[in-house]
Amino acid sequence: MVLFQEGLRIKMKDLQNTLEDYEQVKLSCDHTAEYIKVQSNNTEKQIKEDFEKLHQFLRDEEAARISALWKEEGQKSRMMKEKIEQMVREISSLSDSIRVVKEKMGADDVSLLQNYKSTLERAQCALQNPERVSGALINVAKHLGNLKFRVWEKM
Repeated sequence: MVLFQEGLRIKMKDLQNTLEDYEQVKLSCDHTAEYIKVQSNNTEKQIKEDFEKLHQFLRDEEAARISALWKEEGQKSRMMKEKIEQMVREISSLSDSIRVVKEKMGADDVSLLQNYKSTLERAQCALQNPERVSGALINVAKHLGNLKFRVWEKM
């Protein structure tokens, strides 16, 4: 009987050793599982920080591009306003000349002959033909062309 008990004690000791090994491995797994959560939280935080930096960079780039666009729009708008004002003055001057010449042409023959020279001078336009405006439009390609590439390059 003692022999059976001794055999069972040996088996029991083996079982207890195996149990201790399992408990050690489980403890190690518990620590690893906790560390995985810490790693995940830290990595998520870093990802969010990095993406916030990228978002801020993109917001800054967007603001710079829009600012450059508004600056060009202001310059082009002022140029067109000046050109329009000049055209209005010249149209007014030409309209006055046309009105005066028509009045003189409608006058009696004696009056027309007396004022012919001054009327002829008035009818001769001192203004050159109006110039078309070149370079007045916004350079869209400058603001949009290769935008992604230029931003990517800066990043």
